[in-house]
Amino acid sequence: MKPYPPLPFSHFVPATPGSRRIFFGLALGVNCAAAAEPLPALEDLSINELMQMEVSSASRKIQTVSDTAAAAFVISQDDIRRSGVTSIPDALRLAPGLEVAQINASLWSVTARGFNGRYANKLLVLMDGRSVYTPLFSGVFWDLQDTMMEDIERIEVIRGPGAVMWGANAVNGVINIITKKAKDTQGNLFVAGGGNQETGFAGYRHGGRVGDDGSYRVYAKTFERNTFVSNNGERLHDDWRSVQGGFRIDNRISNDNRYTLQGDVYRKNVGNTVPAQTVGPPFDRPFDTDDHAEGANLLARWEGNLSDGSEFMLQGYYDRVNFSAAALSDSQDMFDIDFQHRLHPNADHDLMWGASYRFIHSATSGSAAIAFNPASLGYHNGSAFVQDDITLIDNTLRLTLGTKLEESHFGNTQVQPNARLMWTPDPKHSVWASVSRAARTPSRGEAQANIALGGVSAGLPFPFDQVQVQVAGQPNPSLKAEKVFAAEIGYRAQWTAKFSTDITAFSNHYTDLIMFRQGTLDQSAFPLLLTQPLIWYNNSREVTTRGIEIAGEWQALDWMRFTGNYSHLKIERPYDSDNPDIAGLSPRHRGSLRWQMDLPERVKLDLTLRHVGKLAAVGQQVPAYTTFDARLAYEPVSGLELAFVAQNLFSPRHPEFQDSAAISLPGAAAEIPRSIYGKLSWRF
Repeated sequence: MKPYPPLPFSHFVPATPGSRRIFFGLALGVNCAAAAEPLPALEDLSINELMQMEVSSASRKIQTVSDTAAAAFVISQDDIRRSGVTSIPDALRLAPGLEVAQINASLWSVTARGFNGRYANKLLVLMDGRSVYTPLFSGVFWDLQDTMMEDIERIEVIRGPGAVMWGANAVNGVINIITKKAKDTQGNLFVAGGGNQETGFAGYRHGGRVGDDGSYRVYAKTFERNTFVSNNGERLHDDWRSVQGGFRIDNRISNDNRYTLQGDVYRKNVGNTVPAQTVGPPFDRPFDTDDHAEGANLLARWEGNLSDGSEFMLQGYYDRVNFSAAALSDSQDMFDIDFQHRLHPNADHDLMWGASYRFIHSATSGSAAIAFNPASLGYHNGSAFVQDDITLIDNTLRLTLGTKLEESHFGNTQVQPNARLMWTPDPKHSVWASVSRAARTPSRGEAQANIALGGVSAGLPFPFDQVQVQVAGQPNPSLKAEKVFAAEIGYRAQWTAKFSTDITAFSNHYTDLIMFRQGTLDQSAFPLLLTQPLIWYNNSREVTTRGIEIAGEWQALDWMRFTGNYSHLKIERPYDSDNPDIAGLSPRHRGSLRWQMDLPERVKLDLTLRHVGKLAAVGQQVPAYTTFDARLAYEPVSGLELAFVAQNLFSPRHPEFQDSAAISLPGAAAEIPRSIYGKLSWRF
């Protein structure tokens, strides 16, 4: 886990080796799954059925993709399996409009519609409705987010604000990782494999019955990832090791009431090279270390139907994360309870309302590099929302109006409304439009953390030529929440039984963005030291982003399918000498093309070509690149599949996103290495 803030001056980047390998005595891996049923084929899902896939994250109720007035995309379990990905961030590459860039062996930067970075802070991420967005520094610790990839039913990606349903921080989008019901994971599953980068992975799952109407599953998994290689041929210290386990129980109490109980426990170890952050020891020079994280979560959900025909859901979860790192350690406990009620006052109204409360306690142990004041804090967030789905013309025109009122410890009270219009002239075509307001609340790090960002020479003449300048990030407890006003329009069409398209255009207008500005140079310790403060503040200038996102599917033959997407993003921002170019942190052009084939003799071939435009920000420059992935799988008998996966065959000669600190680190990563591994699936 990386307890470092999403700063343009971010001072934590992995480097050099220390990789213990896991050997399984298998050249290809073994994956034994429950129930010896044949794996899905391309012809099993028509283009029409793909358009009718369910999505619940846009409005907290089950809808089809074609009936959702939002930029929605579903990554299915079959997409995950056939792509050959082994991590959640890599799976997110399959969605249009998402920016997924790998920094090193364990770090990714993931966002939607701009403002990318290691802790991109405008994208809310959930797992089965449990938020994994960290309030400590904002963003997501992607090296902690894991589960058995075979247990994921789908990943719902909603691009654009989702604040009415999910609250603050759902500014540019919402990702909800939804796992399978326990009834769909019966039997046994064993997973193992390895290769050059995925040096070893293994997992086991067992599912069974609880009484007449219930099911359960338990699982355990482990993996180790190899280090990347520096530009001088040495291995970096960024290896990643994990052990994780969990369970899920689904049961029906009566015809009208059902519950879910699930949880996970994990331990992670991540190699890390800490760059120089202070002018005094021990953080005055880079050094290698290992970060450790352990945690657990428990979620309970009760769903039911009332006698008046309405429906309710009550969910609560507890999430504990404890990480230990050289610069900062933190123990965080989060308790969240959420209630929603859906009713139908008449045939033309589908009304939903709800309320939630979250309490967070964070206890930090800092250093000369990072220190919180106060070190320990308990704080809360509370919210309430209402949304009405109004039918204006049956099966043709629908209007959705909603708003959320949210109070938080940081950022004060926010009102976040939206309006959505859905026009469906016929079953094959739909047009939707929306306007929304959303907010990102300041993180605890921005409001309370003092962060050493490095030391530089003052550049003074003799006899003051040894004077150093300490660059220091300073908190601002008076920060306001960032706001966005977003307008979107989309068009979906199923042109034939074998060809469909989905197009979205958007315009986002941001105000009160939280950035750094230079404070007054502190000369009180001269000639021993000068201090240059950088203070968080709300920038008064508006930033505008505009773009278009296109996705399409073509079932060329029963055994062959093409899936492609393209995204164009333009960021308009007035010049500001205090901060680097935000526009340069996101590529203007991105696109991918997948070619899936079901060949004779139960052979499946999947090819993916991906192109990403350049990053041009000062200190973050990364040239455009094109890369290629391939997966070949063979199913000799029903339930047994042998797969060979090769990723980054056209390997980019650089990390896909570069922290500014990495530029100054000796031996910084030079390229994303090719990854080749094998896997054998046996389902019984």
